[in-house]
Amino acid sequence: MSDLVAEFVVEARELVQSATEDLLVLEAAPADAAALDRVFRAFHTLKGSVGLFDFPPFLAVLHAAEDGFSAVRAGTLAVGAALIDLSLETLDAAALWTDAVAASGRLPPGVEADASRLTGRYRALLGRPSGPAAAGGPGEAPAAGGPGQAPAAAPDWAVPHLAGAASPVHLVRYTPRPDCFFSGDDPVDLVRRLPGLLALRIEPAAPWPPDDDAIDVFACNLVISCLTTAPRAAVDAVVRLVFDQVAVAPVAVAGPRLGPVTAAILSEQARLLGAGGPPDGEAGRRESAAVAAANALRAAGREADAARCAGAAATDGGALARTLADLLRADDGAAPDVAPGVTLGGVAPDGDAVPRGTSDGEAVRGDGTLRVDAARVDALVVLAGELVAARSALGHVAARAQDADAAGLARALRDSDAALGRLTAQLHRGVVSLRLVPLAQVFRRFGSPVRALARATGKEVALTLHGGDIEAEKAVVDGLYEPLLHVIRNAVDHGIEDGAGRAAGGKPAAGRIALRAEAAGDAIVVTVADDGAGIDPDLVRRRAAERGLLGPEAAAALDDAGALDLVFVPGFSTARRVSSLSGRGVGMDAVRAAAARLGGQASIASRVGRGTTVRLVLPRTIALTRIVLVGVGPELYGVPMQAVAEAVRVPRARIVALGDAAATVLRDRTVPVLQLARLLGVPDAAPPPGEARLLVVGTGPERVAVEVDRFADRLDVVVRPLSGLLAGLPSVAGTAILGDGRVLLVLDPADLVAGAGDPGGREADA
Repeated sequence: MSDLVAEFVVEARELVQSATEDLLVLEAAPADAAALDRVFRAFHTLKGSVGLFDFPPFLAVLHAAEDGFSAVRAGTLAVGAALIDLSLETLDAAALWTDAVAASGRLPPGVEADASRLTGRYRALLGRPSGPAAAGGPGEAPAAGGPGQAPAAAPDWAVPHLAGAASPVHLVRYTPRPDCFFSGDDPVDLVRRLPGLLALRIEPAAPWPPDDDAIDVFACNLVISCLTTAPRAAVDAVVRLVFDQVAVAPVAVAGPRLGPVTAAILSEQARLLGAGGPPDGEAGRRESAAVAAANALRAAGREADAARCAGAAATDGGALARTLADLLRADDGAAPDVAPGVTLGGVAPDGDAVPRGTSDGEAVRGDGTLRVDAARVDALVVLAGELVAARSALGHVAARAQDADAAGLARALRDSDAALGRLTAQLHRGVVSLRLVPLAQVFRRFGSPVRALARATGKEVALTLHGGDIEAEKAVVDGLYEPLLHVIRNAVDHGIEDGAGRAAGGKPAAGRIALRAEAAGDAIVVTVADDGAGIDPDLVRRRAAERGLLGPEAAAALDDAGALDLVFVPGFSTARRVSSLSGRGVGMDAVRAAAARLGGQASIASRVGRGTTVRLVLPRTIALTRIVLVGVGPELYGVPMQAVAEAVRVPRARIVALGDAAATVLRDRTVPVLQLARLLGVPDAAPPPGEARLLVVGTGPERVAVEVDRFADRLDVVVRPLSGLLAGLPSVAGTAILGDGRVLLVLDPADLVAGAGDPGGREADA
């Protein structure tokens, strides 16, 4: 079952997310028939998936939701705030229950009460009375004496061996819907699958029309009543897809008790089955136990139970063990005395289901599932073939090593090395690309929270999404949800003004929050921008001084960018009030910590009265990066090739000093010249005579030349972000390991050049 559960979890999460998005579309455009159909199909498909498992409360809620949107499609119920709110709440509950199933294979405790509450609200919307069936399972059938009375004895049917049937016998009344055939239901087949059937009666639900031509042969007009010795859980398992059409009640049946001798014999057979043994003897043990139990039951006048044991033994040992347990429990309320830790065919002695194939505490993990484009896998297969061919070519070169042509051998080795290097780099990039997923997967999850936050604060907020097609590694995408939720919560609660405040500022009534993603080389930049009141740097300085984070003089000396950066300090908050959403100083520090865990950085910019922008710069993935090695004194540094426009040698006479700066002319453009040694704070050394070696790096539309002492090799390396004490070190993109084991610092040219132009501190983006 674990594989089936894992597939269910993946599909359920996708259906919950798609239904959430379509509900928000439907709320904005209630007449959108396509959105309505998508919501209905999502609930219908999710109900079908849940129906594969024994989750009656989950199934009950989804069935009620499906009824609600079926009524909307039929025109008997209008799309309104009540239905949208209830359906979003249902999807939130479905997501929580799915997570519980993923973790333990079971629904969480207390789910019956939540399911009953949600189902009752749907019934209220549809104008239907609530009843026991709303709690998530088949309702209790009314007793023969009338509603609310205790269950009566079994109906006066001619039932062979009814007096000897195991107690309790259940009365099942099944009234199929008139359109059940169009839903794929087969009422007769469903009743046939009920175990332990003793009697069956089929009657018309309504009088048949006197004229045969008036009978609708496509409508079901039946009431099916039956008696079964199956336990309630077995009945519920069969009728779980039509629970709203079924009522079940226990029926007291007078019959002989087992007696101490018979009970001891059955208990001993159960112990025999639970003790285990050699696999080749399992059939013999099962047959022996079945014969002994059946003989004892016949001697006690329990012919029907003896037949049940024989039938169960024909299935497997687990079925026979469960039958014996049912007989003993029904006789005196006690389960058979089996060995500790032994389960009978996947059912623990207490009756709780034990997922097959999983141990206690083992979680069924669905989060690790990736859906990969087949084209990417095909490309990897082709690349693997090329790699095999290149390996064969290298073997041929090795065979030539016996020849004395050293020069030719060296050329061949370098060619083979270059081919293998190219193929391994492509293979690495291809494998890494399998884990790339679009940011839309996390962006789409914020529609419902923003709506709920706006309603909770009484504000009107519009969320726009941009750049959802940008791809990043799955771990990065998954790790973005929590920090972005903190930022969006702050934006709604404290950034966006209320209606009066926005009107006073000449702003539209609806506040705007833009969630945007952009690619920047091997990084992604995710921004959350709102058009709210913004953050006053002077207020931040005062709060920092009041809370003792900085002295008054130090706080006053901070520039605006430095003051705004204080919002990332743990416990710091500028909120004038503490709400249930934010204001406790917990959130923005978690945002920066989350960005650091993902190997990125977080910054903030704001303008009073214009809004606030939070910017996260994160690595797109851990992939091979081509770098150029440059030397400064005895040290080597790496510079990503995608940041280098060109590498040139320029006569020093062409470099003109301009005060403390320098510049040169390249391709008819004046380009500033900076020295890498000074940018890195390396002690000045005499520049090499003759030509200056310049790396021309691009910073937007501008170009800047960085002088280095020497050019070295070009390499493909894995750049890993800084961590620990070095995390957040400016101008360094990460580290790489060279072939000789040395650690190489890989520079961030854009940050390096920006720092040179802002010696007093980098200004945050507006």
